[in-house]
Amino acid sequence: MKKLEVLSPDEFRQTIKNYNFAEGDGGGTAEGLNSILRTGVTHNFNVGISGGSENARYRAAFGLMDQQGIVLKSGLKKYTGNLTGQFKFLESRRLGLDFSLMAAQTVETMAPISNNAGFTGSLIGQALQWNPTLNMRQPDGSFTILGNNSAVNPLAMSEAWDDKADINYLLGNISPYFKITDDLEYRFLFSINRQNGIRRTQIQSWININGVKDLGQAYYGNAELLTKLFSHTLNYNKQITNAFHLGAVVGYEYQDFQYRTTDLGALGFSTDALPYTSILQDPIQSNTFMSANVQPKSELQSVFGRVTANLQDKYLLTATMRADGSNKFGENNRYGYFPSFAAKWNLSEEDFLKGNGFIQQLAIRAGWGITGNQEFPAGAAQEQFLLSGGGSSRQVNAANPDLKWEKSAQLNAGVDFSILQNRISGSVDYFHKKTSDLLFNFIATGPGPAANVWRNMPGEILNKGVELALRGEIIRGKNILWNLGVNAAFMKNELQNYEGPDVLTGAISGQGVTGATVQRFANGYPLNVFYLRKWTGLNKDGISEYEGGADKMHYSGDPNPRTLLGITTDLNVKKWYFAVNFNGAFGHKLYNNTANTVLPVNNLSSRNIAKELMGNNESTANPIATSTRYLENGNFLKLTNATVSYAFGDIGKNFKNLNLSLTGQNLFVITKYTGFDPEVNTDKSVNGVNSFGIEYIPYPTARSIMLSVGVSF
Repeated sequence: MKKLEVLSPDEFRQTIKNYNFAEGDGGGTAEGLNSILRTGVTHNFNVGISGGSENARYRAAFGLMDQQGIVLKSGLKKYTGNLTGQFKFLESRRLGLDFSLMAAQTVETMAPISNNAGFTGSLIGQALQWNPTLNMRQPDGSFTILGNNSAVNPLAMSEAWDDKADINYLLGNISPYFKITDDLEYRFLFSINRQNGIRRTQIQSWININGVKDLGQAYYGNAELLTKLFSHTLNYNKQITNAFHLGAVVGYEYQDFQYRTTDLGALGFSTDALPYTSILQDPIQSNTFMSANVQPKSELQSVFGRVTANLQDKYLLTATMRADGSNKFGENNRYGYFPSFAAKWNLSEEDFLKGNGFIQQLAIRAGWGITGNQEFPAGAAQEQFLLSGGGSSRQVNAANPDLKWEKSAQLNAGVDFSILQNRISGSVDYFHKKTSDLLFNFIATGPGPAANVWRNMPGEILNKGVELALRGEIIRGKNILWNLGVNAAFMKNELQNYEGPDVLTGAISGQGVTGATVQRFANGYPLNVFYLRKWTGLNKDGISEYEGGADKMHYSGDPNPRTLLGITTDLNVKKWYFAVNFNGAFGHKLYNNTANTVLPVNNLSSRNIAKELMGNNESTANPIATSTRYLENGNFLKLTNATVSYAFGDIGKNFKNLNLSLTGQNLFVITKYTGFDPEVNTDKSVNGVNSFGIEYIPYPTARSIMLSVGVSF
């Protein structure tokens, strides 16, 4: 969708000349990024067959997807099969059985793209850095391979790397039920999800990467996931009077999760004639490794109940209560209790508004509830040890018997409306969410062994804001309908009353920044606030200067958008359909780790640099450091989807609902951000603390064009 601007061959030659470098001009022409990109073609086929009677229905569906990535040697193949059925038994038809079974296999081919690559970089970094005056192939067609500690030829790296993951899925559930009375139903559900994955990775011995050159490296990994779910529910639905409906459900649910891995690897192979992953026994024993990991079993059980009441479709009330127990938490605090309430008043059903020609719908909503968070590693509250070779072990996680649920209390209030014969409709919502008992992972303090420990820290995270949605029919005619919709959210978050130790995240990767972080959780600031040197420019010698000196850090910006925007318009003209969707985010900052460490001026004269550095007189001796220099405005507006379709309808007696459509995704983006995509997706977390708003040589976002045909017969 969007490429980074680096020096062209002529610009590179001029730049190294300006810096008086005697070497660096390779005498050729190359485009590093283009060499490893392609137009990827995706095929996606789906067919479904259904049938049955009132008492026995079935559906079978099959799918095949073959997706090429836009980076060489990346892609995904997926095969799926689904079978579902609904059956009713007995003369009364009160006994029933629903079931579904899904089997799938995915085969993913992965390019060597990493979120934490160092000096040599991963494939995208290597492509950006490649000297544009140095041909990637020699006259005889062989790859240009430089010496150790030199740039890596991205085309050669793609050839030398093989990485494939094969994952099999089996998901099944069966749900018998019995209608005790017309109003009361009992239902049991059993569900099982089994996944097994095998990953094979190797890198050839001829690539110029330290530790791999003249050796070759391979990895084989196996991962297994098994989850089970049991639930019992009792549902009651009764129209008590013509004006009053009552609904209720009570239930019990139990889930468990088991995950284990086995890893094998080796370095130093005697032959390239066979795949390294097929001859892992070839290297000497000291150059092989193996490990196995079994995560502690995670269990969750819940008891819950909900009551809903509807009076004359005017007044609607819902009350819910659930108690959830998880063995992830300490033995003293395994259960959390989570109530919620909601109410709605349909004013448009009141006599003073009913039949109003101007207002067709007007409703007021309000709700409050508490939810719990247990999305963190299994066994976090218990002692864990790592067993090494020879029987030695060390503690890696300390026990915390008092660890408890992280809780969020949220208040919502809103208004729904529709006017002018439903030609204009919309909603306004306010939300206020406060999260307490924050879960953080720290290094345990003495006198025990060095290990990590999970704790509930004092303080609250406040999220609040307003969401608006408006949709209107601009034209409503017999053969034409044109709609326009806009939705926006205005948000703010802040960490309050926090008195714990510094929580650092946002790890920065690359040459010269080992161990650096650029974000933290700090009292009185937004989550993941940037914490950086404040760059003030270059001095007369081309060296960076910082406010307060190079050791002074400043709170420097918020990665969380203050405003989210969505715009949708669709037009129906007889059998033609057109739709366009935009989305955007505003009021936030992004950190360009790619510009910081992959494309700095220090690369000269052997590697490429960012185009914006051309002619700025920066010294090649300027130290690489994290600073606000690489903090950029993240505002953007993106055309995420545009579709045109034509409904042919029925063709003859056998072909029904024939439809042809053409869709474009990520067609363009309007932004001042200089990276690949302002919707950044790089994980730079530290000790399980999420990062946000940092880009580092990611897999580039694709611009996609899709042709689709659908038909029934």
